[in-house]
Amino acid sequence: MTPHRLWSLALIIAVVCGLAVLGTPAPVAGVTPLQTCTSQNIRGFPVAGDVCGGSTHGLLCTPGALYRCQSGPLGQTNNCTLSQACPVGCLTGPTTGTLADTCFSGSPPLTLSTSNTPGGNDVTLTAVLAAIHPNGAIVNLTIDRGDLVPGSYCAVPDLAAGATSVSFALPTAVVSASTDVHMYVDIAYTDAAGVSRQLVSVPSTLTLAPGGTAPPPPPLASFTLTPSTIAPGQSSFMDVVLSKMAPAQGVNISVSSSNPAVVSVIPNGQPTVLGGCTTGGGAATVAAANSVPQQTTVTISASSGDPSQTVLTHPLTVTGGCQPKTCLEASTLSCGASCGSLPDGCGGTLLCGCDNCAGGTCGGGGTPNVCGVPPTSGVSALTLSPTSVMGGTSATGTVTLASPAPAGGAGVFLSSSNASASVPPSVVVQGGQTSASFTITTSAVSATTSAVITAQYSGSATATLTITTGATCTPTTCAAQGKNCGTISDGCGGTLTCGTCTSPQTCGGGGVANVCGSGTASTAQLTLSATGRSGESVSSSPAGLTVNVGTTGSASFATGTLVTLTVSNGRDAVWSGGCSSGGDTQKSCSLTLNAATSVTANVQ
Repeated sequence: MTPHRLWSLALIIAVVCGLAVLGTPAPVAGVTPLQTCTSQNIRGFPVAGDVCGGSTHGLLCTPGALYRCQSGPLGQTNNCTLSQACPVGCLTGPTTGTLADTCFSGSPPLTLSTSNTPGGNDVTLTAVLAAIHPNGAIVNLTIDRGDLVPGSYCAVPDLAAGATSVSFALPTAVVSASTDVHMYVDIAYTDAAGVSRQLVSVPSTLTLAPGGTAPPPPPLASFTLTPSTIAPGQSSFMDVVLSKMAPAQGVNISVSSSNPAVVSVIPNGQPTVLGGCTTGGGAATVAAANSVPQQTTVTISASSGDPSQTVLTHPLTVTGGCQPKTCLEASTLSCGASCGSLPDGCGGTLLCGCDNCAGGTCGGGGTPNVCGVPPTSGVSALTLSPTSVMGGTSATGTVTLASPAPAGGAGVFLSSSNASASVPPSVVVQGGQTSASFTITTSAVSATTSAVITAQYSGSATATLTITTGATCTPTTCAAQGKNCGTISDGCGGTLTCGTCTSPQTCGGGGVANVCGSGTASTAQLTLSATGRSGESVSSSPAGLTVNVGTTGSASFATGTLVTLTVSNGRDAVWSGGCSSGGDTQKSCSLTLNAATSVTANVQ
């Protein structure tokens, strides 16, 4: 069944009239309506008049409640105040001029067959519209827990012209604890006078109780392969139909081939029917081998895994012939993979490079016809002169490369294992040269000690410097160094313990090493709401926040962090709030988080 979207009628009308609100609908939960909310036109100006919450111009207001809204400057928020908590729902009026929506006093637009049921049972919903609707009506169902009661995107039928009600069933998921699920309908229609209207119900609550059992998958009723005849190297798409709607957890279809050497099942290409739906597929499911000597018919089998193990079959014909491989099929083109002249599987050859080997070429690693990276000029040796010094004097280190440094030079990183011997962070071996020297500075020590000097550049080398005592060394004190916690050097090769801090202070907490202080890492909370296309999600980078469509989530990040929000599966979204796309669709949106911020992604 084709998913229904309010946007197909009501939002188009609202956009034409300049009243569409691009934002996340107000939560479907809560007995008490929001006291204030925001209603803006598509240009971002607040709308004026009485607004029906949950309609296209009241998406940020509680569904079914009536709000009195005031006009104002561009971008003004919270311009609406609760006018009336309608007992049944609200009805929109004409969308021109000042809005004059009203409370609705007829039969409830949405009823449930039960308000409490064990998770795993189906529940029947009925949408009611008594008003004349000569062109039919679109029933748009919004559920705050689509993971527990799925199917609003595929199982909700329209109201035919003249029909006053329509009933449909949705599955529920098994729960471990009692859980409330809230839902409402927005019925969009054109009345007898040609006025486009929306009837929005107040939220209904369905309580799912623990102890239920997930129903088994229903049998597969039919499936098709498109096309049913393919050439070598081509694929066929599978579409499936279940005998009834899938349970909440969905149904994964198992697919097999009677001759995998001719036709194989594409990994992760087997159809899935989402919860509440009866159909699934639309992706490449099986593929023919690149070379098939003669026309061959293969039997493709599919099953939902129902208790009776019902298996349906369908013939798939593969014409004879050979489809030459591409370079990516003949090789991964990565480092260590084959390259150059490769067989195309049909008696010919391909000339393939090393596209997936960064910095590599065919044979570049020294092996013909294999992708590789030319060897780098790594560190081969590190020498010290002298190898033993008196504390307070210096020594010279020399780093040697295995081959001349490339043009531009080679930066060799240096480190010391002992604070009594200091080295520069790095030394540069000039292009075409094989060595470079650097100075090692030592401090006075109270006893003979040693320091391991390390040089790193495409490899590493180490050398040990011995530091001996010289004249008498007078250790410093913690007070002389202005330190009051932790351990510091005494200046003579030993260490000093300068004490501990009293909570809430910590050692170095104020930003000064070995000094007691307090400091709190600054963070800000990012709240993300996702609406629109069900089954998708929006995630953050850096990781920490993933929100499924139909839900809202929050996470804290360090102040100043650049956070990028991206929609799953390459989908576009209209972004608003702290990260706005200006009404356009974008696959991602980035913002620098300096304070608590809310972002809405309307997934397309």
